[in-house]
Amino acid sequence: MTRIALINCYFGKSWPEYFKHFLFSCKYNPDVDFFLFTNLEAPFHVPNVHFIKISSLTEFSKLAGEKLNLSINILDGYKLCDFKPAYGLIFQDYLQGYDFWGYCDIDIIFGNIRYFITEKLLKKYDVISPHKNYPAGFFTLLKNNEQCINLFKQSKDYAHILQNTRHFCFDECNFEFNLVHLKDITEIKTEIESFTLVLRRLELQNQIKYYHKNIVQEFVYSTVDHHWVQGNIYNTVTEKQYLLIHLINLKDNQNFFIETFEPKGNFLISPKGIYYKPNKISYSLKKLGRNLARRMNNTRYRFLLLKSKLLAYTQKQHIDFLEEQSYKIGKTHLTFYPQDKNRLIIINEDENGILYNQFYLYKLKGNRWIGTSRKNISTIDFHYKNEKNVPYKINIKSIKNCVTENAYYIY
Repeated sequence: MTRIALINCYFGKSWPEYFKHFLFSCKYNPDVDFFLFTNLEAPFHVPNVHFIKISSLTEFSKLAGEKLNLSINILDGYKLCDFKPAYGLIFQDYLQGYDFWGYCDIDIIFGNIRYFITEKLLKKYDVISPHKNYPAGFFTLLKNNEQCINLFKQSKDYAHILQNTRHFCFDECNFEFNLVHLKDITEIKTEIESFTLVLRRLELQNQIKYYHKNIVQEFVYSTVDHHWVQGNIYNTVTEKQYLLIHLINLKDNQNFFIETFEPKGNFLISPKGIYYKPNKISYSLKKLGRNLARRMNNTRYRFLLLKSKLLAYTQKQHIDFLEEQSYKIGKTHLTFYPQDKNRLIIINEDENGILYNQFYLYKLKGNRWIGTSRKNISTIDFHYKNEKNVPYKINIKSIKNCVTENAYYIY
């Protein structure tokens, strides 16, 4: 099996409250090794998590300076993000024998890593990011070879960035998070050449094989609860599985409640907090599966006659072009969860709560589709950006209610 090592550097007075959940989720990925370089002690032992003592940012700066042959002086932990693409070189002594190295944050809870990062994926790609538009600072993997260890040097600005005390968001996209969702990074004028630009440029030149697709949950828009069940993460509504949950916009929320860590049992993760609800979680997956199957059967029977008519003038095609993504209409968020073949789940979230709907899509022509659900029949138009087959906007017109909604891509 391909060997993977993930690196994190953390310096502080104490571990954050969610750290034990992070550590516990690492335990359920025994075929991945984690190296935590820190001044803190381990709260409990996990066989595949290795705590390496580095007393301070000053000591790290000295080590990084020696390995990179640069003058390094890191003044705050946030600056460490700029060094993530260089971890493979800085910590090369610890990576002997590993096929892939990478970096991860601790404000995440892992699901089943190997379920997503398969042997097939590892053999095909040099760099793997679970975020579509940039190499995720919270989790990115690189092949353990000379090319990938030194990829960060492909940025003409790398020495300036690493020797400067200011944080440049080099590991991601130089803070262009809004634009990078709408434009290719090569079309965006940035202050420095970020790691995103380096990877994208090399990908376009066919010099590296770069995997970047959305397989994580960050709760940027969604308020749907997720279950961590024996090392797997599931959306409670769609049963969609995720590589990890990133707590980026939750951890600093004063109202985000984290229940006391329990070394046994499963837990629920939501935008409101992390909770242990055994009565709900113990039967959640089986019940969700039964409910989803029941809804699917009801939908099939209800629209059996309709579909037979639709098929007379439509084409049944897979919706491979549609990835999980969110759109916004005013204060309402629509999240699309493609399933198999032509089946799609749409979750509508606003201040009144969450509405769940399942559609079967049938292609008419061009970018127009017919969607059938238990509640109504709709026409759905997908509009694409930059001549790429990725929708940035949709129009949904309910045939039953004759109401048109515009949803704009803001991911």
